[in-house]
Amino acid sequence: MDIEYQIAWEIYVGAGLIFFSLWWGFSQIIASGILRGTSRTTLFLLIFLPWNLPGQGTYYAPASLVVVLEFFIGSADEIGGALLALAFSTGIAAVFVVLREILKR
Repeated sequence: MDIEYQIAWEIYVGAGLIFFSLWWGFSQIIASGILRGTSRTTLFLLIFLPWNLPGQGTYYAPASLVVVLEFFIGSADEIGGALLALAFSTGIAAVFVVLREILKR
């Protein structure tokens, strides 16, 4: 892989970790454990879930960015896979957060 691609991902992951840790601290004010956990997992997936770039076999980008960029710049026909992956993984994570909070009580 290109060194620029690896450097870009390292910068993105570093910035994403900083932003996520800020959200983790800020979300402490949310009283409901279910809402707090769901917001944290949703933000984590929006930041870090990778998706294959359309037309590029070996390159990945965050799925949320692929959806937004393909919607505004590319064709809306190619956002289905990334959008489905985001929706499915967010739904599964939300179910696990809700079950965890219910079983903790």
